[in-house]
Amino acid sequence: MRRLYWTLQCLAKISVLLIGVVQLSLAETIRVQDDAGEWFEFEQPLTRVVSLIPHGSELLFAAGGGDALVGAVEYSDYPEAALAVPRVGGYSGIHIEHVIALKPQLILVWPEGNQRRELEQLKRLGYRLFVSGPQTYDDIARNIERLGELTGHRETASQVANDLRERVQLLRERYQQQTPLTVFYQVWHQPLMTQNGNTFISQAISLCGGINVYADLPMQSPQISLESVLLANPDVIVASGMGESRPDWLDDWRRYGQLKAVRSESLYHIHPDLFHRPTPRFLLGTEQLCSALQQTRKRLAL
Repeated sequence: MRRLYWTLQCLAKISVLLIGVVQLSLAETIRVQDDAGEWFEFEQPLTRVVSLIPHGSELLFAAGGGDALVGAVEYSDYPEAALAVPRVGGYSGIHIEHVIALKPQLILVWPEGNQRRELEQLKRLGYRLFVSGPQTYDDIARNIERLGELTGHRETASQVANDLRERVQLLRERYQQQTPLTVFYQVWHQPLMTQNGNTFISQAISLCGGINVYADLPMQSPQISLESVLLANPDVIVASGMGESRPDWLDDWRRYGQLKAVRSESLYHIHPDLFHRPTPRFLLGTEQLCSALQQTRKRLAL
């Protein structure tokens, strides 16, 4: 009887241990969906992530998971800690061998910004590609939450995401009732390019009480004609260019004195790092845009 008793006791302890192991395993399972709708499941937080997009690197740091970033592309320059991360390529292409050497558990990608051939090659090599392509403020917040979940920083990421949502709501409450202004956002000058309504930049225009004059075009980054801009005759023209300095071609519009944006001195520049990357800093660019539109309203006494 004593032997049977101790046997039963041992079996009970083993059962408790097994239940604990199962519960721990379930508790640590991470299940997250990317912007392409694909689900990713991991048993432990990730410690080795490569980002093939500058905004992916920035979002990862914002989520608290910057320590997991082991490789990044050129222009992954924010925050300062991102500058120390080894480079695996840039806009001209990715060095696949560098990616392989870093042994990433996950690779952050953006199909519109990365070459399809390289992404397909990485897939064939067995790497998991996590698509990050936010097009709204809430998309940005959700990306932060997802990356925080993946790297074991759920609480930090949730706080950052909720702060972003609150600041967006404050801007919405402040500017949505202002007099609408038509806005032309100029991406580039040769060829002349803009953004349609299905982009985060157009979301900013709307949030500030503006109307994107090219919102209805089918392509996200369409080429347009000079004549169409003159016909649209926007109240405001905004551009970012490629660097910190105001692009010379923004002021080329001054030769068309019939434009309302020219007559009211409403040609504005926003730093591209604050307006071309769907990250928390995009809200800083949005605030600059809202302020610019308010300046025009004051000039027009609206």
